[in-house]
Amino acid sequence: MTVMVGKVLGGRYEVLERIGTGGMSLVYRARDLTLNRLVAVKILKHQWAEDEEVVRRFDQEARSAASLVNRHIVQVYDVGREEPDVHYMIMELVAGEPLRTKIDRDAPLPVMEALDIVDQVAAGLEAAHSNKVVHRDIKPQNILLAEDGTAKVTDFGIAYAATSGTLVNTGSMLGTVQYLSPEQARGKSVGPQSDLYSLGVVLFEMLTGRLPFEGESAIGVAIKHLQDEAPKVQSLRPDIPDAVSRIVERSLAKDSAERYRTAQAFRQDVAQVLHPDPVPAVSALPESELANRSVVAETAKKKPKGPRKPRPRWIPWAIGVAMLLLLAGGSLYAFNKWLDVPSVSVPNVKGQSLVSAKIHLESVRLTATIVGRAPSTHLPKNYVINEIPGAGTLVKEGQSVQLVLSSGPIEVSVPNVKGQDIFLAKQELSTLQLHVTVHQVTSQQPQGLVIRQSPTPGTMLPQGRTVTIWVSNGPPAAAQTMPNLEALTVSEAASELIGLNLTVGTPNVTYSTQPVNTIIDQNPEPYAAISGTSSVSVTVSEGPSPQSANLPKNVQMLTWQIPSTAQPKSVLKVVVTDSANNEEVFYQQVNPGTPVQIPVTWFGTTGQMLVFLNGQAQAPQVLTSNTGTSTPPGTTGNGT
Repeated sequence: MTVMVGKVLGGRYEVLERIGTGGMSLVYRARDLTLNRLVAVKILKHQWAEDEEVVRRFDQEARSAASLVNRHIVQVYDVGREEPDVHYMIMELVAGEPLRTKIDRDAPLPVMEALDIVDQVAAGLEAAHSNKVVHRDIKPQNILLAEDGTAKVTDFGIAYAATSGTLVNTGSMLGTVQYLSPEQARGKSVGPQSDLYSLGVVLFEMLTGRLPFEGESAIGVAIKHLQDEAPKVQSLRPDIPDAVSRIVERSLAKDSAERYRTAQAFRQDVAQVLHPDPVPAVSALPESELANRSVVAETAKKKPKGPRKPRPRWIPWAIGVAMLLLLAGGSLYAFNKWLDVPSVSVPNVKGQSLVSAKIHLESVRLTATIVGRAPSTHLPKNYVINEIPGAGTLVKEGQSVQLVLSSGPIEVSVPNVKGQDIFLAKQELSTLQLHVTVHQVTSQQPQGLVIRQSPTPGTMLPQGRTVTIWVSNGPPAAAQTMPNLEALTVSEAASELIGLNLTVGTPNVTYSTQPVNTIIDQNPEPYAAISGTSSVSVTVSEGPSPQSANLPKNVQMLTWQIPSTAQPKSVLKVVVTDSANNEEVFYQQVNPGTPVQIPVTWFGTTGQMLVFLNGQAQAPQVLTSNTGTSTPPGTTGNGT
């Protein structure tokens, strides 16, 4: 994967910094240049970008996820591709932390807090399932907790791709096997109830601080999902209520028919614990019954005490006609008077001072009424922001025009942006509606860091004013070099390389006296410049060859004197092979005139040693169990 920071994807999304890593993707913070907002960009890792089936499903599922709109689902805004192999999704940026972080820090969680989180996640799943979208990879890493406590499900875009046949045997799913449903472990088709099983595992972990099934291997854990019953949560935490224990048990049922059929059903049981129904009072009645009783009571109160003589029917009619005639006469008089008043056009007084606006209105026999005030970044206090009715409207003389006046610009406290990245500083100032002027200066501080600002922090400044910041150009960036992966496992090497935007290629294996599953060689070699490199090939030890058992074992200390003519930080490479087809490779960065000692192990009576200094091969040397090594040109050697 090429370096992404600084690139603009799709001509719109400026990549700012990497903020996360998953099994299949890298996540970056980016700025949407069109809408001027921060977003998250999920980019498919290089090794998956070359798999057509994964790419197809990534694109298909991302577009499906974009149709899901729910406050408990991380919104997918866009999906696209940059040639040659950058496949990306643009997503809502959630300020907060993954549930994984909270569990690692705080578990076991309070019961009500854990239930509140799974209820919100279930709400997101309910919306997804109603749109025929199944997540398939519910786990704490894919649940984000916003700063306001809102739980949001993410990674709908690649969850389905991660279960496709092209990935099953690669080991990418090993990190999530603890949350797989039994049907997923069997490789069967899955539905909404599979998500609810995984959610039950998450609830179990939040309540107890541990997983229901653990093992030494992914296969072992998968078998436990298929065969073993999960421990009772109350056996691990006795204070858990029975109702909560039943929710966990039903969620983790092996047979999907015994689980909750829908996320809505799951939420109903959770709601009974979070919001138990109050016990109804004995006198409580339905509203309709209360209304009926009220009418009966009122009727009883108003029941006449004796017979009344009926009133003549013509009296109400006579009173009504008289009232209508009176009102009609008054209205006709007022209407005629109104017709006699001349009409005038409302003048445009927007942007004028209150005094000027009043004079302008009075000049055409209109009056002014102040109906409100609002802040303005461009109009001083007591200047007209709006008028009702608008300019040009025909109204009668004497009518009032309603005015909305400026209360002046809002004053804000200038924040302290010193030490911040330039983009974050500009974002914070722009949020407060302050303009920003940037001066680039030479500094030993990292590039893009704010080193000075004016006005000083805490100054009260009207919105629309300018804050000046001085930003470091930074010292020259040091060239990055390839780390030495010797003796690391492949997963350890992957963790080491991820910070350099590098991936581990498909490992080669060979017989070696080095520990099994550790790296003995790599390409590019250690200490080489990594510019233009996206993947590192590694050779992994599978232990000594079978014939080694029948040969003598030799353990020797090889010593060299580095020539005084060598360059500082030269790279020494030593390759040892023996008659049993075992190989050892050693890399070391050395300085001129220094002695180097390397312990080697080999089988048989003779072996071969090759020495390279800065890539230049020295004459091949023979190892013997009795005499050690001969002396290479320019070095001294001995075996002990």
